[in-house]
Amino acid sequence: MNKQSGLRAVVTLLLITVVMAGLLAAVNSITEKPIAQYQAEKTQQALAGVLADGVTLGQALDAFPDETGLITGVYATSDGYVMLVTTAGYGGDIDMAVGVSSTGSVTGVELISHSETSNLGANAERPEFREQFVGLTEPAAVTKDGGTIEALTGATVTSRAITRGVNAALACAAALEGGSGA
Repeated sequence: MNKQSGLRAVVTLLLITVVMAGLLAAVNSITEKPIAQYQAEKTQQALAGVLADGVTLGQALDAFPDETGLITGVYATSDGYVMLVTTAGYGGDIDMAVGVSSTGSVTGVELISHSETSNLGANAERPEFREQFVGLTEPAAVTKDGGTIEALTGATVTSRAITRGVNAALACAAALEGGSGA
């Protein structure tokens, strides 16, 4: 290969790279708003999904106690709080909403987004798994760790992650209500 053909190859690769980067930027600009809108809708559905009957969602709190670093947002409700939680699962972050009544009882758990394995960790979306948390007032643990939460088959990491997120929400709600926070 001579110098001229080597230069031609470099220029060709550079042009291909520039064109592909431009195409990726164009696709990103086209899909960015719909993706953000979809994510906002999923979050709103999750917020509504964890409220007990007759409870209304209020404003987001500007500040809230969180010793775990898992709570990303808190909304006041007419009877407690809804926490947005991000916890590390097996496949990456799990974003979820957890409702906690003014009496310190979990009213619901909804997943917003996750990257858990299909038919394993993704089964955390099933109501029968999430309903185990409803009514909890104390920190929970999966049965393998001596608790009462039945872990998903083949997805103990995911089950522990969601349990950790619910526990963080309970602690935050307790601290907001003036308790010690578990």
